[in-house]
Amino acid sequence: MRALVDQTRGGTGFTLIELIVVLVVTAIVAAVALPSLASASTTRRAIGANQMVRDLAYARERAISTGTRTWVVFSTTTNSYSVLQENPASPGRVGAIALDDPANPGRTYVQYFGTGDFVTVSLQSVSIGTGSEVGFDWIGKPYDSTSVALTSAGVVTLVGGKTVTIQPITGLATTP
Repeated sequence: MRALVDQTRGGTGFTLIELIVVLVVTAIVAAVALPSLASASTTRRAIGANQMVRDLAYARERAISTGTRTWVVFSTTTNSYSVLQENPASPGRVGAIALDDPANPGRTYVQYFGTGDFVTVSLQSVSIGTGSEVGFDWIGKPYDSTSVALTSAGVVTLVGGKTVTIQPITGLATTP
């Protein structure tokens, strides 16, 4: 029976109809997947901004709970930010030391963009008072790098337009 099927079909290859069906199905899958891939960068930026809001909230709450000023230092050069705590023996931003990351004991609290989960995320600009760092005091009030209380909102902008805003007086961080 098998020999009869092979003779009527002309061999064991694919028919033109089968090849066309495979091409049509592949085209449909590609058309459906392409918008999802295009929005992945937007989603990563949103997740990066949300992570930054959580880390700023952590720094603020830590300053309130310990009574020691906590700093978040942004670097567009290294595409990262760090969370630091003032040294009580040497007050001020200059004497601040890196905190351990509570999620990764033994590692300093540094968040890098452009790698891992944040591969397509980059810091575009940082405008916090006169610099690129913010400190929170024992009541959560935000200060710029010269230890002057913020009178206007600090803004961190990610490439693609996603922003994180740090409110003056309260120090609350938000993302629209």
